[in-house]
Parts: sequence; C-alpha cells; structure tokens
Amino acid sequence: MKRMITPLLCLCLLLPAVAFAESGWDQIRNPSDRSEVRTFVRSVEGSSIKQFKGIVEVPQSMLTAIAVISDVHNFDNWVFNCQGTEIRREEWGTDYLRIKINGIWPASDRDVVIRSSYHQDPDTRAITVRSQAAEGLLEPQRGFVRIEALDNFFVVEPLADGWTRITFQTFVHPGGSLPAWIANFVATRAPVQTLEGLRQQMARDEYQLSSPEQLPSPLPGSPHLEFPEGTLMSGERVGDDTADAA
Repeated sequence: MKRMITPLLCLCLLLPAVAFAESGWDQIRNPSDRSEVRTFVRSVEGSSIKQFKGIVEVPQSMLTAIAVISDVHNFDNWVFNCQGTEIRREEWGTDYLRIKINGIWPASDRDVVIRSSYHQDPDTRAITVRSQAAEGLLEPQRGFVRIEALDNFFVVEPLADGWTRITFQTFVHPGGSLPAWIANFVATRAPVQTLEGLRQQMARDEYQLSSPEQLPSPLPGSPHLEFPEGTLMSGERVGDDTADAA
C-alpha cells in the first residue's frame, strides 16, 4: 500500500503545544480509567464556536502513535467524520493534504487543505504534530464547503512507566452557514471518537514498529526526532512515498 507521511488532522495558532495557554478549560468527560478519553472545552473570544481537547494514555510506544498519525490514507478509519484524503504531491509538495469531512445533517460536507509540521521538545521529548489550514492551493470543490480556519495538534508524550500520553486539541471554523450548536456538538464528540479510534488503530500489527527506520517515508520537513525505540535522522528516507490521491 502506498503511503505518504503527511499528518494531520482533521480538525490551535503559533509555535508548539507548550506555547498554548492552558487556562479556561471546562472538563466534560472524566473517566476513572487512564486509557479512556478525558475531554475539555473552552470558549474562544469573538466566536460562538468552542475549542476542544481530548487526552488519553495508551500502553503502546510513541513510535506506534506517530506511525498511525502519519498514515494519512487511513484517516477515514479513525478521524472523526473523515470521509477520505487527497494528496497532490507534484502540485502541493509533501507537507500538504486535503481532508474531506462528512457533514452532520443538515450541514453540507466540508473540506480543507492543511499543512502539517513536527516539533520535539528537547527536554521532555514530547512530539507535537501540528496542522493548519492552508489558503490558495485549491479552489472550492463541488459538493464541499471550504473550512475557513483550522488549527489543531497532537502531542505525543512518553511516560515514565512506558505508556504514552496523547493530547488532541483543535479549533475549527467550519465555514458556510452552520448553526453553532452543530459545531459545538462536534466539539464534544470529535476528541472522544478521534482518540478512541487512534487507540484502536495503535493495536494493529502493522503499526508495531521496532525502529523508526520502518516508517515508510520522511515526515514533513524531515525532522530529527528521538524515540525511546530509536532515532529518526533528519533527511532519512525509507520505503515508498510515491502516493497519489486517495
């Protein structure tokens, strides 16, 4: 199967996760089991649409998490309401990806072209995968309403007991005419379904990598990332990255 390492998802601004303010969150789901998803929402000044965040801890490695998050052709199996992805490497380069989103009745389907990047904290070794809406690469497509603004990230952190903590945080302006109640319904469901789906995908055999060299192609920007399982060197290229539109 052809794959290209150009992450996410679907669905907040400036620098890595450590730069985001952590105040103002209201917890709306607080399970007792660490492997279940905790969720939070907070208001955004000037917007009727809320920002949301989910956190889950898993017994698999950071490398397994990155393997799933970077496998863009599999997004429709775990990203909330994702109906598919499209890659145009020769037109857009390797950092860009179109994501198509199923609308929630009565809303129309949405789409967005995103640009993704990776950052690793040199002290904690946490990896942030950040995706933001990109403008000017693709004209509006028939049957889809273009998402006006999107800024999200996954933070993948190593824990002392060998588990991994994953945080998914996002803010999206869905574009078009969409009641705020639909957008805020998504804010309560998207982090749960996305992180639960990610956790399920991480249990699959194909993502149980023993070394970063088993990743099929470079991450956007060919970053230098360190894993407990090994190190992915800057510019390293492994496998087939000749992916076409999904």
